[in-house]
Amino acid sequence: MSELRLEGKDLPVSRTTTLGNRTGSWKYIRPVYHDRVAPCNQKCPVGIDIEAYLNLLREDRLEEAVDLLLRENPIPAITGRVCDHPCETACNRRELDGAVAIHAVERMLGDQALTRRVAASPVTQREQIGVVGSGPAGLACAYHRNRLGYAVTVFEAADEPGGMLRLGIPEFRLPRAVLDRQLEQLRELGIKFVCGTRIGKDLDWSLLASFDVVFIGTGAHLARPLGLAGEDHPAVRQGLEFLQEVNAGGRPDVGRKVIVIGGGNTAMDCARTARRLGAEVTVAYRRTREEMPAIREEIADAEREGITLEFLVAPVGFGDDSEGVVDIVFERMVLGEPDASGRRAPVPTGARFEHAVDLVLLATGESASLEALPPSVQVYRGSIAADRLGATAEGRYFSGGDVAGHDRTGAHALGAGKRAAIGIDRPLRAQRASAASPEAVPAELAALSLGPQGNLSMTRWRHDDPVRRVAPVDEVVSPELLNLTHFEPAERHADHKPNGAAATTFAEVNLGLTRNEALAEAKRCFNCGVCNGCELCLIYCADVAIRRATGAYRFEIDLEYCKGCGVCAEECPRGAISMTREGL
Repeated sequence: MSELRLEGKDLPVSRTTTLGNRTGSWKYIRPVYHDRVAPCNQKCPVGIDIEAYLNLLREDRLEEAVDLLLRENPIPAITGRVCDHPCETACNRRELDGAVAIHAVERMLGDQALTRRVAASPVTQREQIGVVGSGPAGLACAYHRNRLGYAVTVFEAADEPGGMLRLGIPEFRLPRAVLDRQLEQLRELGIKFVCGTRIGKDLDWSLLASFDVVFIGTGAHLARPLGLAGEDHPAVRQGLEFLQEVNAGGRPDVGRKVIVIGGGNTAMDCARTARRLGAEVTVAYRRTREEMPAIREEIADAEREGITLEFLVAPVGFGDDSEGVVDIVFERMVLGEPDASGRRAPVPTGARFEHAVDLVLLATGESASLEALPPSVQVYRGSIAADRLGATAEGRYFSGGDVAGHDRTGAHALGAGKRAAIGIDRPLRAQRASAASPEAVPAELAALSLGPQGNLSMTRWRHDDPVRRVAPVDEVVSPELLNLTHFEPAERHADHKPNGAAATTFAEVNLGLTRNEALAEAKRCFNCGVCNGCELCLIYCADVAIRRATGAYRFEIDLEYCKGCGVCAEECPRGAISMTREGL
């Protein structure tokens, strides 16, 4: 011992290394590295490991990020453009300076994937898979079945595949070149498309007997009538029918004034399409802006293009005016108690007024066509009755998407198609499994889930996750588990959009981000719940008990020296370390 004088006092100082003092015996709790679930992952209806591909981009591993995205999503260039991206509403970065623009990063990766030439997937399984409907649910089921080694044939009633992606989404939101290239890549994988064939009408279901399993993803295309007097007026049209005509190349005369009834994405698409055809457009919705189900950005774009929104009004009838003009009788509403949707229900006030317009477009929702289903497939409350993996009571048929009653977004349909692909594979894999086979059939779907409410991971089903080899956990990272003091504010990159109030062409209006902007946006990600090697735990450990390692985790803890102070867990920026009691 030597003596150190400080303020007149003699203090003993040890000249030996701290490694001579094994402080690990002091602790009753110890730190543990483990993955938690990023909230964006759990919120993604498709079931994409968003945090993981953003982390790959942070490490400048662009092609690996594309590969990881494609493992879960067959059409990322499309979803990057039209998804309502609930992942962003869950993003923890909102607590600092704004959510990561995940949709724009996904779009960049999807566009990168479009430039690839795709090799056909080898057919390794004997079973033949039929898919009826080529919308998002059908495409997802076909894609994942193909990548699992099955021969897949997709039947589509329209002359070209794509379902509502082609028929219902305007080109200014989803350019046809992007849709066509995504479908071309699916063909390159070996998926066969048979178009212009309506199963149940043009072709009887019995003629699909050669397929071992059939997935039904026919969507919801039947307009719901309002049941109002005068609704059969020629100037009152169904919005979806109008969109289909325009998307097929038609340019109908919409007159000078158009009113769109509804508040969802179809209503926004109808309004913006009619605006491009030269009309003055008003959207009438029976609730308020806060209750509108349309994508927030689409509402803002509609207003930017000069479309008027009128809230708390509902049509109660239509009258015939001179020279084809139609009078709409509206009643003003107030919001009452929440209804089954969780939104406050509109209540009539008795106050009425009229509008005279050239065209009324009804965009109040669609229902599924269930008349031409196989006799053995059961229907419940207007949808095909199927379990979470899409299986019907008749085990040969699976279903997913709008026709099975799932949330009516493209992302939810993609997730349903993937779940059905796993559901189809599960019994087939079990039949093939034997003592000599290495194939494993997970007993619990929780092992595949990205969080307790998250969708399923195909990489976990295939046992080929390229990012991590750790057991999944259910805990989703909340902002309280993060240490935001270690992050610098960085402004979110906004999508590039043309200036001007009025839209005049059908050219794409959201140009997304440049590649460099998207890469910079990816680096705003906190990587919630997953160690990304920032080394702060190593730096802050006073006992030098943490060292670099290889394998699933980038660091390891020497428990002979760790005294359980918890500084590493407290300082971890992303909640990848937790403290647990000794012996647990």
